[in-house]
Amino acid sequence: MAKQEKTAAELYREERKARIAKAAKKNAKKSHKIVLTKGSKIAIAAVLVVALVAGIGAFAISNSGVLERGKTAFYVGDIEVKAPEYGYYYNSVFSNFFNYSYQYDTYYGAGMGKMYTGYDYSVSPDVQAYDGEIEGVEKPMFTDYFEQSAKDSIKFVKASVLYANENGIELDEKDIASVDSTIEQLKTTAKDNNYSVSAYLRAFYGKGMTLELLRQICEEQTLANKVQTVKTEEFAAAYSDEEIEKEYNKDLTAYGVVSLRLYEVVADTVEVPAEEEGEEPTQETTKETMAAAKAKAESFASKVNDAESFKATAAEFEKLAENDEWEEMKTDDTMTLSEDINYSTVQGKSSDKDFLKWAFDKNTAAGETYITEEEGTGYSVFMMEEPVHKVPDDWTYDVRHILIKFPDEDSADDAEEAEEEEKKEEVAVELLNPADYDVTVDIDVDLEKTGDKALYKEAQTILEDYLAGDKTEDSFAELAKLHSADGNAAEGGIYEDTTLGYMVSEFEDWAMKDGREYGDVGIVETEFGYHIMYFIGTDVTTWSDVIRNDKGAHDYEDFSAEIEAGDNVKLDGIVDDAIVSTEEFIVKLAKQQIRSIQQQSSATHTH
Repeated sequence: MAKQEKTAAELYREERKARIAKAAKKNAKKSHKIVLTKGSKIAIAAVLVVALVAGIGAFAISNSGVLERGKTAFYVGDIEVKAPEYGYYYNSVFSNFFNYSYQYDTYYGAGMGKMYTGYDYSVSPDVQAYDGEIEGVEKPMFTDYFEQSAKDSIKFVKASVLYANENGIELDEKDIASVDSTIEQLKTTAKDNNYSVSAYLRAFYGKGMTLELLRQICEEQTLANKVQTVKTEEFAAAYSDEEIEKEYNKDLTAYGVVSLRLYEVVADTVEVPAEEEGEEPTQETTKETMAAAKAKAESFASKVNDAESFKATAAEFEKLAENDEWEEMKTDDTMTLSEDINYSTVQGKSSDKDFLKWAFDKNTAAGETYITEEEGTGYSVFMMEEPVHKVPDDWTYDVRHILIKFPDEDSADDAEEAEEEEKKEEVAVELLNPADYDVTVDIDVDLEKTGDKALYKEAQTILEDYLAGDKTEDSFAELAKLHSADGNAAEGGIYEDTTLGYMVSEFEDWAMKDGREYGDVGIVETEFGYHIMYFIGTDVTTWSDVIRNDKGAHDYEDFSAEIEAGDNVKLDGIVDDAIVSTEEFIVKLAKQQIRSIQQQSSATHTH
């Protein structure tokens, strides 16, 4: 039995390695602009987000006759790309920009969408200038950018698929299941919006798009993503420990982190009369108040040389300022300490370039201080808690659980509560004996103090049902679907890549207990109820993993550019009619979405 469990754990770790590589790739590519170009991960079936705006009524143009099934758009090497396939990629780029821009405006205020994405959803893409360069286009519009991005994405996918076919990289059962899930999501989305699947596809891609073609596109995208994962992992593994160490030391601002304490000295302000009649006076600092703040900051810095003196001094200064939270300064590290922060985070704390050099200088020692001027507001006193060092290990864990939830405190009246308390006292239950089972059963519940013996008995009965069966992860997942009161019950109670500190301490302590192995089960009591636990595994990303994955991701970019430069994926035979038809179709769709939003906004303001 032990041997079987070890094999399962090993398989799990192998799967997780690929996940780490993908996460590293994603983090390395974060940007304030939304892009869908060669070398970046392809978003599968972006059709699912195009109907963000309710009541869009896109069916009105679904019979426009564009994007006919047999029409050729262009060739990628010897591969013919039909108009509907090109339309899918074009629409995917458009959808991402439109929806993200709309969402940011909705949640964060007017203008935020354009600031974040560069795209204004309220303006048709054919008359909206693209702030970038496109080869051969003097004054590009967003339609030009969508066209170029769609072509780049198709070329990237086709080149990756060709490489996969030549090198034995194939979709496995999990990959196919992912594609199946995407197709099912689309069917559900169509049904929820009162469309048949074929009508839904026509509405957003024209007559030529079919479910069969969409599946082919999704499978090719999934295979391209798999090539990216495989190659990134391969490149990352090729770096020796010595090379990774050298990379770290080459530039401490690239991979190093520091721990800093901060206390802000805010300068006093004086009332300044308004320059024009009718305007409100303003509060501003003066040379004198800034000088006083500087003297205060220097006094603070002279009193500190370690964590305890920093917290004590902060408490002293806050008490003098009559701040009610001054006592918390003595014990609450979160009020002054920023741990293991990288260069960009430190950069956000001050614009003083000399401060940045000081923070990441390997000669800066623990306890040293640095004062920066915050123009017009005061001064910041920084103390080095831990000088530049490598990123600490980042642990995550995967578990499944079944939640037997405690009733809400206000869900019953006094009489009902009294009746329930009597029932609890009448329940007789004993903890399971772990020695009776051939798997680890670890129960962290105190029956003498437990809040609800009846609910605990329910939890233990479910665990006993599991232990009486085949004791597999799949069987546990099925029990979670039947019994769990948590929001992830439909997914079999899974929590994947759970970071430390995300769950309540009792839950996390059980999952991270020393010696925990795949298949361990148990019950944990928290403030939410009883959690029937199933342990899957833990994973750790070390400082060397961060650098190695980053290097692997950069090497993958070079690899991707290389396979896309081959003659076998040269873009040729472009049919202007198909390209123009696609643009016209999307412009109509965009204008219809804009009108729909305007109508909704007008109706909201009217009421």
